[in-house]
Amino acid sequence: MMYFRKAALRVAQFILSSILILVMCVGDVLAQEFVVAPFNFNIQNGSYASASTNAEALAHTKQEIAPQTFMSKPEPNLSMLFPQPGGILLFKSKDMKDPANVVGKLISPSLVVIDTIFHNQVYRQKVNGVDQYSFDMCYSLRIDGKRYYTDFRPHTIDYRYPLVYHKQLFMIASQEMGYEMYADKGYPEHFRVAVFEMQNGGIQMHFASEELPFHYGLEFLDESDNVIQSEYRAENQSFYVEIKGLNETYKGVWNGKELKHLN
Repeated sequence: MMYFRKAALRVAQFILSSILILVMCVGDVLAQEFVVAPFNFNIQNGSYASASTNAEALAHTKQEIAPQTFMSKPEPNLSMLFPQPGGILLFKSKDMKDPANVVGKLISPSLVVIDTIFHNQVYRQKVNGVDQYSFDMCYSLRIDGKRYYTDFRPHTIDYRYPLVYHKQLFMIASQEMGYEMYADKGYPEHFRVAVFEMQNGGIQMHFASEELPFHYGLEFLDESDNVIQSEYRAENQSFYVEIKGLNETYKGVWNGKELKHLN
């Protein structure tokens, strides 16, 4: 049953992606996310080395790109970048192997809007007899209206909850780690919490957590499955959240100022 469900999902993704590519050819829609070549079955042996996390290039790059921490009108396909310690490189084109295309490095968490995802190549290598996949993928995204390119995987927003008393917006985000050669669909991991001050319809970043001490382990995160449960308690003006994974459950509480892990 799981096999057929995954197969049906892949067919649906292929059809949807083909439609998006057709729309892209007709005309560019600024806020629409397009997927280019989602299934590359010409799998090559080896592994992909990320250009955006290249230690030598990062060490030689002095220009820092300011993160976007405010958005006057949050867009539906809003995502976030949580750079690794030391930052990630951003490029002016999707040719990220050319050092001349480095624009600068992003050090701090940033709001981003993804326009296009380029699936360039799938790589496979055997580790202890088990196939492991890596992906040459490129994200075209906007930070404060400026376009950049990166192969560092953004976090998608899984959950939003307005905290009316605190005038804040509580968000949970994760990276879609994918299933085998399907690089960016399913298996969300590396969860983060971000909290924003609500300002006249806009949002201003107030807090961004480190990666939550939690492994999800399930194929999808669907709100209808009640994977994420929450409760606001007026008596202590705190917001309690719980994320149920395959073998682990994360529990935390936000009091308007700090996030406390409860397990």
